[in-house]
Amino acid sequence: MSVFSFDQNSGDLSLIQHPVDSGFPVTGTQLIELLEQSPYCEFEVISINIGKLFAQSKNYQKESLVVAKAVKASITINVDENNMIAQATITTAKGGALLSMEDAQKALAHAGVKKGISPRALDTFLGQQFEQPAGSSYSAVIAHGRNPKKGSDAKFVRLCSTAQDRVLSPQAKEGGKVDMKNLGAIITVKPGAPLMQRVAATLGEDGYTVFGDLIPASPGKEFQLQPFEGTKIDPSNSSILIADCKGVPVALPRGMRVDDVLCFDNVDVSTGHVDFDGSVIISGDIKDGMRVKANGDITVLGFVESGIVESESAVTIVLGAIGRKRENEGAFTCLITAKRTISIGYAQYCNIKTEQDLFIERQSLHCDLSAKRLIRVGKANNPRGKIIGGNILDAMHIELGELGAPAGTKTRVFLAQHWYELRQKQIQIADFEKVLANKSTTLELARVKASKIQVPAQRQLFLDKIIANEHHIQTRSIQVKKQKLLVKQKMTQLLATSRLKVNEQMHPGVELKIAKESKQFSRIYPPHLVKLSEGKITQSF
Repeated sequence: MSVFSFDQNSGDLSLIQHPVDSGFPVTGTQLIELLEQSPYCEFEVISINIGKLFAQSKNYQKESLVVAKAVKASITINVDENNMIAQATITTAKGGALLSMEDAQKALAHAGVKKGISPRALDTFLGQQFEQPAGSSYSAVIAHGRNPKKGSDAKFVRLCSTAQDRVLSPQAKEGGKVDMKNLGAIITVKPGAPLMQRVAATLGEDGYTVFGDLIPASPGKEFQLQPFEGTKIDPSNSSILIADCKGVPVALPRGMRVDDVLCFDNVDVSTGHVDFDGSVIISGDIKDGMRVKANGDITVLGFVESGIVESESAVTIVLGAIGRKRENEGAFTCLITAKRTISIGYAQYCNIKTEQDLFIERQSLHCDLSAKRLIRVGKANNPRGKIIGGNILDAMHIELGELGAPAGTKTRVFLAQHWYELRQKQIQIADFEKVLANKSTTLELARVKASKIQVPAQRQLFLDKIIANEHHIQTRSIQVKKQKLLVKQKMTQLLATSRLKVNEQMHPGVELKIAKESKQFSRIYPPHLVKLSEGKITQSF
């Protein structure tokens, strides 16, 4: 027979009789043991009442017979300071009712959480009540806000192929062989031909907090097509750029240009040097000692043999460029320069310099290479080409298969050399800040002198000049601070993005310099990445 009585309405568990009247249990410990062995073992024990029941008292009949209580499960909702995450904490029941889905939803509503609630996460969270000990607490994230998604900037899609596109991805004839003899005719566009399409910027997607507050998205930046020489905006569609004359299309940022094209079989003594205000296509070679200069693209399907190639646009040399071995660090006989990308099959004893990217398909041997951005030797996806000997005078990012040679050929690599220019700008800015500070001090002294001028009109005139100069110095100081911050950001970004990636092997004899830090390598290294970390050159394998 049970000694307990349970009131389901109040949740109280009481003794049917006082222990003094029933004679059982005898002690508080014995009572607790009875509770632990009963169906009410998970109830919350009221120790203070049990202590009073077994204390010596003449008025024991007045003591409460409630010894335990059924406690329902409870839930609390906490939202982070950004209002983007709602975390629920459940304290499990002690003999009382478990939390239902409806209870949890009411708690969320009471906390103001309206958006981003995950029904699946909430269901799993509630189900854990059956696994957790009575009276324990556990937590889980059950609602997430959504960050706004920035809109995409306007994009520009080319609708035609340039000379470089055709050469690097040539079309095959029926027999499977590539025909480049009529390259000039193939890539020439006619008036009205579509060249480029502008894809408008998007507005982005708004975000929201767990409280349902809207977080507006930033729209993408809008840019307009820029018609350059030989092109115009399509009258029927302002997002399409079309050719305005017959010629060779040249890709430019946010637009295209159509150049006149000059075609040669070879450039040699019979043609003379070439200096053309347009694009040049050479289906053969540039012979020894010849010079080709153009404002547009220069495309050579053969070799450049100790020649000079200069372009205000891009240069593509399919087979390669070869100069003569130089003596005593003299000038190379083969020079290739471009304002935009240079693509070349093979290079030996050449000086190659671009203000953008340099792509070498197979190998560079004893060359001086320089690019403002990327130097890649090999295929685009996984470069496996080689650089043996010579100097990489500047680049931000280099990726290749092998660097150096097993014989320990001296190969020097310089990354992030623009750092020195930025450092010089920092020094100039610091010097100018000192000049402004000295001028400010001089004006302060002038104010003291002005205050001693007896004639009011003269004193005011002098003070007006001082105020004008102070305003000018203040304006210049604000400009200098902005410039100082911009230079610092550029230096940080340059050092963070400069790296050398070797996909196969780096051989002994390589000397690497990133900004002002340098390191020499005297053994063979497997594939790895070299970069500047915390001011030191580090390798990660």
